[in-house]
Amino acid sequence: MSCEVHYDAASRTWFGPRGKDFYGPEMTLGEVIMRVLQINADQVMQTCDPTGQELTGAQLAQQSARIAQAFKRLGLRRGDVVGISANNSTYLTSVIIAALLRGIPINPLHPEFTEETVKYMYDITEPRVIFCDVENYHIIKTVNGKLKSPAKIFLVNGKLEGVLDISVLLNDDDCITAAAYPCPKLHGDHTALIVCSSGTTGMPKGVTRSHRSLLCNCKNPNTYTRDSVLLSFSPLYWISGTIILLASLLNGCRRIITNRPYSVEYLLQLVARHKVTFLFLASHQIALLSKHDSDVMELKAQLQSIRVLIGAGSKVCKAVSRRMYELIGNQRFVVGYGLSEMGGLSKNVGGPVGCDGKVMRNVELRVLDKLKMPLGINEVGIIYARLRFKWDGYYRNPDATRRALSSDGMWFRTGDIGYLDSEGYLYIQTRDTDVFKFNNFQIYPEQIEEFILRLPGVSETCVFGIPDEVTTNLTACAVVRTKSPEGERLTADHIRNIVERHLSGAYHIRGGVYFLDSLPKTPNDKLQRRKVLGLVQQLELKAE
Repeated sequence: MSCEVHYDAASRTWFGPRGKDFYGPEMTLGEVIMRVLQINADQVMQTCDPTGQELTGAQLAQQSARIAQAFKRLGLRRGDVVGISANNSTYLTSVIIAALLRGIPINPLHPEFTEETVKYMYDITEPRVIFCDVENYHIIKTVNGKLKSPAKIFLVNGKLEGVLDISVLLNDDDCITAAAYPCPKLHGDHTALIVCSSGTTGMPKGVTRSHRSLLCNCKNPNTYTRDSVLLSFSPLYWISGTIILLASLLNGCRRIITNRPYSVEYLLQLVARHKVTFLFLASHQIALLSKHDSDVMELKAQLQSIRVLIGAGSKVCKAVSRRMYELIGNQRFVVGYGLSEMGGLSKNVGGPVGCDGKVMRNVELRVLDKLKMPLGINEVGIIYARLRFKWDGYYRNPDATRRALSSDGMWFRTGDIGYLDSEGYLYIQTRDTDVFKFNNFQIYPEQIEEFILRLPGVSETCVFGIPDEVTTNLTACAVVRTKSPEGERLTADHIRNIVERHLSGAYHIRGGVYFLDSLPKTPNDKLQRRKVLGLVQQLELKAE
């Protein structure tokens, strides 16, 4: 196995370290998971923090086998879809394993999706069975009544009169044993998961992920061991939530789950109570942790059990990275870059602050210009990625799939603008849909946001262009203040001044500074710049 990234000047391609897959192309997630659960039969594999309920490997295996057999009796076949619209709860893991065993792709939606978005996705995926929470049952029931082929609905976190729930599937004695689970003729290239795209430019698409791709992403004995304790606040709707779930099941380690909202105080309680060793946080969650007003030495002590803290989902700014390096060191804090479609593509472990790291194992990256010609070192363009196995595209959306791939179907267009330097470090600058022009000069919003976020009193910011007849766009920004004395004192002049001190005239804020209570985001925590512009335009109309 090659341990270093290398650059091929002829093809202008960066190659990550090469290595063999842990499993052959015929192996599937359900088969591997059941073997791991049986090996770890007596080990606690899952702890639900709000309830204290624990499940061992043996219990998970038995529950999964029961539900898999129930799926068979319900007439579900390979290729049918199971819909998930639920938060993390005790029995949801067994539902996932059972679906994987039966060859039934899982389509997880955010439990707070609106009726419109739920119907949009379920019209595409047509689930035969839907698992939801008590809290969103009324939305799921309403949508289900409008579907061409209504699904059978089960509650996973409680009971409602007259509604089926998970206990019906778990308490049925007419089931197979955990050692003789059903496994139809599956192979690694079959679809295991249909996850939603980020939806930054419209309604989400159904991103397919195969058994093989998820096995390669999640089986990592160098990162996870039997004594690892994993934590993420992500529901299964976020690809990170699914990755952490599968990493626990494939590597035989304990996962802490919770349905309570994130706060730094609650995070620190969880870390202390469960001695968490592996922590995945979204970028905004890390930013809140980095800005917490605890004493530095006290916060360091509270994070002492953490061996690896991964930050991903959107750009982690330099100020946040520096603070995290101070708190846990640059070998324990990892900035990851990846996509729902591809998985992890690069990671920064101890590299320069602000970069997105080096190309990961068995990944290839290249940078193309607008004419789709390959660019060289330090040249800025669109990032394209390639893995060793084929991506099956967006579920039932061949047009979107074709647009996302190169003409030969081998390279995926990430939609991110950036470059790789001479040492192989990747620098993502922005999304290509976020770039706007001022006097024919391309403006990359994240370059401006980086400096604004350094100001005391700034919690979040979003830079965007306001259409202008003369300059095409005027650069503007929306800011969310922190709830602190610094936030109260923060003014528009403070923000304009820091940008003018650090950036050239083309980047100066001429379109205004707008203070908002919050910034619109997708459930994937991606900024919705178009909606920010819409909010600002509404404010301007009201002011007139």
